[in-house]
Amino acid sequence: MKRVASGELVGALSGLVLLVVSFLPWYSAGGQDATAWQAFSVTDIVMALAAVSALSVGVVAFGRLSVSYPVAGSAITTGLGGLALLLIAYRLINPPGSGDIDREIGAWLGLLAAAGVTWGGWLGMQEPSGVGSASAAQ
Repeated sequence: MKRVASGELVGALSGLVLLVVSFLPWYSAGGQDATAWQAFSVTDIVMALAAVSALSVGVVAFGRLSVSYPVAGSAITTGLGGLALLLIAYRLINPPGSGDIDREIGAWLGLLAAAGVTWGGWLGMQEPSGVGSASAAQ
């Protein structure tokens, strides 16, 4: 039985975390908290696409539903994860809205989860270790 590669596992877990933390408080101002879904109009959609892409690669790889999808899906996940990472980093530097806005734990966890999605996607595109090496033939 084929194991799920580390990239597929990292990506899927990070995608799940990214979806969960999108519902945590990301910003606060004047005693009011805002989740990613409340604070963003585009970034939240990119985050959701990156998370779903990463989860789909993990599900397909775990269920052995396709041989080619995990690599192709990992490429898409890397791009979406990288875009989400950049958008979240930008919004940490320049929060949405005006006035004195505090960054909450969800924003920082979202940044880490988006980095994990990107890294997992990148790892999923790499050639498996042992392929083409002398130790694989033994």
